[in-house]
Amino acid sequence: MLLAVALLGAPVALTACSGSTTSAPTTTATTGSASTTGGSSGGSNATAFSCALVPASDVNAALGTSVGVPRSESVGTATTCTYSSTNPIQTVIIRVDTGSSAATFAAEKTQSAAHGQSLTAAPGVGDDAYSLSISGGGFTTNTFAVRKGSTEVQVNGPATPAQTQALATQLVSKV
Repeated sequence: MLLAVALLGAPVALTACSGSTTSAPTTTATTGSASTTGGSSGGSNATAFSCALVPASDVNAALGTSVGVPRSESVGTATTCTYSSTNPIQTVIIRVDTGSSAATFAAEKTQSAAHGQSLTAAPGVGDDAYSLSISGGGFTTNTFAVRKGSTEVQVNGPATPAQTQALATQLVSKV
């Protein structure tokens, strides 16, 4: 079970560590209503995303999951929304960075590839996009990441690649 939890968070954890750290991080963990607390990164005027914009009911409808209210954590312009359930065991992680850049996104792709994750490009989606899958311990986690302008969205969860892509693409166009 620990292996499954570690695998579910690996792509997001890897990318969460790859961004620049030009400002002191602001972290707020909440349950229920999501936090909009955040700092600026590198002088950007971008604001942190709110998990309240993606309620669990929307995630469940899009991904076929049964997760509950998200826990939110914001660092700079990046917000991670973690949705979980215990029966069945499921975790969906949505990460939105409203202050991303082409260079940061490219570095995240390179870092994922360096950790042995096989990336599949998704041409024609946003300014840049890719997907990847990780399997182990009886679980498969699919991730889809898309960047459009300065907004990057990653959706990571037990849904199909098509479902994670559809949700990420929908979110990046709304933010």
